[in-house]
Amino acid sequence: MKLETRKINLINWISTLQEEDALNRVEKIQRETTDWWETISDEDKAAIDEGIGQLDRGEFFTRAQARGKIKERFSF
Repeated sequence: MKLETRKINLINWISTLQEEDALNRVEKIQRETTDWWETISDEDKAAIDEGIGQLDRGEFFTRAQARGKIKERFSF
């Protein structure tokens, strides 16, 4: 099922809820949703920041270049 369809189904279901307890549980899930960035280590954050910096500086290989280097290195 497509993501958009799933979202619409959830919205429709939530809009029909009559039980206070059920709505409270849905709201609790909403409040507890944590950004994945907050769950990773400082080491992982630093590695991601370094990768973004490399991209910003143009220090990267295209997919074709990477494939060529792999073929060359491993004699494919």
